[in-house]
Amino acid sequence: MEQNSRAEEQLAPSWGEFLRDYQRLMDEVLPYLPVAEQVLYHRLFRLSHGRRSPYVQCRYDELARLCGLSLRTLQRALKGLKQKQVVKTVWQSHGATTFTVRLPWELARKPAFLPRQERLLVPSPPRFALATPPVYDAFTPEDRELFLTCKRSLSPERLNAFTEEAVEWLSAQAHGDPTAFSDERLRDKVDEFVFHEVFGPDRRERYEPLFRHVDAALADVNSD
Repeated sequence: MEQNSRAEEQLAPSWGEFLRDYQRLMDEVLPYLPVAEQVLYHRLFRLSHGRRSPYVQCRYDELARLCGLSLRTLQRALKGLKQKQVVKTVWQSHGATTFTVRLPWELARKPAFLPRQERLLVPSPPRFALATPPVYDAFTPEDRELFLTCKRSLSPERLNAFTEEAVEWLSAQAHGDPTAFSDERLRDKVDEFVFHEVFGPDRRERYEPLFRHVDAALADVNSD
């Protein structure tokens, strides 16, 4: 018993530090990531810092299974996390990839995807900022509010399923490359799936040309 108490005393500071990092991660970082990136970063944090290490070695297919993501969606999410500088990878052709999981508050410069410090006090974070406005900005104010309310009511599992479907569809348009399309295009495709689920036929008929226009623009880009 005495030995166990000593071991707990030695682990207590480390455990407390891990809990603090986990709480900061959940409150200050994950709300500002797309769904698939949240899932991947959360899992990588568990596999690395959860084992008192900044890195973990894992094969892509095994990591995809642990995250409940397809390989294409995992590749897409990993690209986003690397661009945000919170994950680094060292790939080995005949072995597991080494993932270094970086905590944003330990970086020399705060990542651009995070809001300013004073905005962290806002209970509901703003939507993920991208270069072009979402399609639903063209809805009437009433329909836009209805769409956003319905979208927020969807479960994380359902949103993740839409993300998976969007990545698969866009990858097919890009000749199988899950990293060839923009984050804005992925966002709009996910919103298109949500739109078809939450709006009735009358509202869908009114706004479907907007989504068809976006799809046509993508087809033009891919044909160049």
